[in-house]
Amino acid sequence: MMSERFRDLERLEKLARLVYEELSRISRQGAYLRSFTSSNIKFKNLISVASQVLPEHKSLFALTLKEADGNYISSLTVNEACSIILHLLDIIQIEKSSEISIEEMKIFESAEEKLKQANLSFQKGDYASAIHNLNTALELILKDKLGIPVTITKINTAKIIDILVKHKIGPHLYLKEVKKHILIIDNKIKHQGYSPSKIDCINAIKAMEELLSKLRSTKIELNEEIKNKIYKEL
Repeated sequence: MMSERFRDLERLEKLARLVYEELSRISRQGAYLRSFTSSNIKFKNLISVASQVLPEHKSLFALTLKEADGNYISSLTVNEACSIILHLLDIIQIEKSSEISIEEMKIFESAEEKLKQANLSFQKGDYASAIHNLNTALELILKDKLGIPVTITKINTAKIIDILVKHKIGPHLYLKEVKKHILIIDNKIKHQGYSPSKIDCINAIKAMEELLSKLRSTKIELNEEIKNKIYKEL
């Protein structure tokens, strides 16, 4: 689930593209931006919004606003304004990538914290708690990688993994292993009163460690058909 800053960046990007499209339609060599009152206002509004969303670039935006003001002799041309917007779009992409990395790191930290708790439970001989923590870690990481809001507390993890494995999406062999060693065992504990063994926990922890390692470098792409199949299981 993306942060508010990421959503602000997306809104700014949408605004920037709209203004760029308008300026591109009127762009001609040497034409001053101040000659097009409506477009000039929209451009200045864009830069004003950008200075709020990206305060670390405020000095650049302050200079741009000054140059875009029609009261100044040294004003921007439409082509120069377009170039500034393209530069702004580059900055937005860099910032969005950074935000995605931060969010993914947070999710991985949460999943790895559950993995640590599973290891602690294992060391204490509380094998059932170890499996439960691994199951939680698996849910967290799947929600993140598949774009499922964390506010949706109940998901059919087993069926979602079945879909991914059937269509060979992502590290499907590792997903198959976590289903076998974590989900099936956890289900037996909850519904059959099964008491997991030491070897059950060792296999489950190893399966989770390997899956986390693979998912760190894997981007899962879903087409609309697969998305619909997965969302039916939420």
